[in-house]
This record gives sequence, C-alpha cells and structure tokens, in this order.
Amino acid sequence: YLGTKAESEEGHLLRYLFEEKGYRKDVRPVENPEDTVDIYIALTLSNLISLKEADETLTTNVWVEQLWYDPRLTWNQTEFYGIDILRVSPDLVWLPKLILENNNNGDFEVAYYCNVLVYPNGYISWLPPAIFQTPCSINVNYFPFDWQNCSLKFSTLTYNAKEVNLRLKEETDEETQRMYPVEWIVIDREAFTDNGEWQIVHIPARKNVDRSLSPESTQYQDITFYLIIKRKPLFYIINILIPCVMIALMANLVFYLPADSGEKMTLAISVLLAQSVFLLLISQRLPQTALAIPLIGKYLMFIMVLVTVVVVSCAVVLNMHFRSPSTHIMSDRMKKVY
Repeated sequence: YLGTKAESEEGHLLRYLFEEKGYRKDVRPVENPEDTVDIYIALTLSNLISLKEADETLTTNVWVEQLWYDPRLTWNQTEFYGIDILRVSPDLVWLPKLILENNNNGDFEVAYYCNVLVYPNGYISWLPPAIFQTPCSINVNYFPFDWQNCSLKFSTLTYNAKEVNLRLKEETDEETQRMYPVEWIVIDREAFTDNGEWQIVHIPARKNVDRSLSPESTQYQDITFYLIIKRKPLFYIINILIPCVMIALMANLVFYLPADSGEKMTLAISVLLAQSVFLLLISQRLPQTALAIPLIGKYLMFIMVLVTVVVVSCAVVLNMHFRSPSTHIMSDRMKKVY
C-alpha cells in the first residue's frame, strides 16, 4: 500500500511539474530573459582504454557530470509525500547540450541518455556515460620514455556566454566549509582499471575564455580537461632497446673473425638486417610525422651507418686477403710504387 501510494504521489508530482505548471523543455530555465544559466561540469574517468600513436587517437570511458538550476522544477516535499528526488527522462527537461568539440569519430554527444535527477530545490543533476575518441598530438622525441598531453574540450554550440555560463563543479571543504572548484578529472577508484602501457601523471581541468571574441559567440568559452600520461617503458626496454644494443655490440666481432673463416661478411650483413627490422618495428608504432624523429630512431640510423661502414671494410679486407698473383696481376703503376 505504501509503495502504491508513493508511486501515485510521484505521478501526481510529475503532472504538477510538467503539465499544471506548463513546463517547456525548449525554453532556458531562467526567471528573466537576461539571466544566465550556470552549468557546473565535472568529468569522471572510468577507464583509459587506449592511445593509438599511429592514428594519434585517445579513447576514454568517462562520465560527464552536469549540474544546473531550474526554478520551474521546484516543489514542497510536505505536499508530495516527502519525495526528495525525482528521476525523469532527459527528453522531458531542458538540457545544456554540451558537446565534445575535439572528437575524432564525429560523435559529439554522450553515448547513453540516462535519467535526470531532479531535487525539490530545483537543482538538476545529470551523469551520462560516454566513450570518447579524441585527437592527441603525439610527441615522439623521447620514445619510449615519452609523456603525452591529451585533452577533452567541452562547449555548447547552442547557447552563448550570455545565456549559459560554463563552470567547473564546486564542492565544499569539510574543515573550512568553503566552496572550491574541482579543477581536475575525477578518478573512479572502484571502476578504474590501470592501463598496461600508460600511467596517468596529472589530470588538471580549467575554463578557457577567448577574450578576443564577443561573449555572444559560442566559441567564447569552453571547459577543457587535460590528461597528462607517461608511457611505461619496460616492454620496449626488454623487447627493443636491449636487443638493439646487444646486436650493435656484435658488429665489433666482425674484426675478430679471421678472413679465412668466410663469416665476416655474413655476420656484418646479419647485424645490418637486424637493425633494419627494429627500425621498421618502431616506425610502425609511431605516427607518420616529419615534425620529429625519436632518439631511438636516430640511434638505430647511426648504428646502421656504422654497420654499413663495417660491411664496406669487410669487403675491402676480404678482397685484399684473397688476392694472389694468379688472380690479380699487379699493374705497372703499382710495381713502380712498391
């Protein structure tokens, strides 16, 4: 009986808010046309899925929290069975229409339109999940000991800064009871899974304002969340760096082999081919850019030049070693020299 009565009271509250009060979702939630709607935004990171260096694409699983005040959706709890929260479809209420400006797949909005939480004081909370693919410019200078700075830029292209004011979510300090903005990406410790290749170092957030534009421009403001990550180099150290150094050291053994063994040239060319394979592996992992060459690439190119010199030296040494009067007749000029 109590459950049935609560359901009927909730239905009555829905009719009161959306029918009797004449709610319109296409109208901004303001009492006066010149008022601005404050939208508080926070980003919760559930998973850093991947960073594809070749495509320069970051894939993340996030929750985009949005909080705003709608004076039309207020009620007295004592008149409606003490209901302190109302869960409604996002199709029924006004939404700020936040989009991810820098996306790589053309998916500007969230992945799932979950219910909106409405409170008696008129505040609305919406926490939709999303899987975003964003561009991330890869700096390959110090690969595999590199750091990358990726960002997620949110804005609203429907309203300008005079209509909607984007702000970072605020929380209350338990000791001082003062409000402070959440200037970082929130990490969901229970759901978050560590990425095997990347380690999160810093996760700041900030509001950007372009003073060169008018507040009436939709490009005037945005909220940007930065994801600064560091590569875990152990895989590359074991599988690329150590083998490269060991193979490069093997090139010195060419000078210790006797020419009669017939393996000097074979060893030198084998080392050269091995270095070429490692250089090919690295080039497949990195973006095809001419802006920078990684240090490991420069090292491999330097080693390949040295090994090429070794191959040429071996050819000269073998040629001189196997010369004989029957195979190479000394010219008159050389006879005069010697």
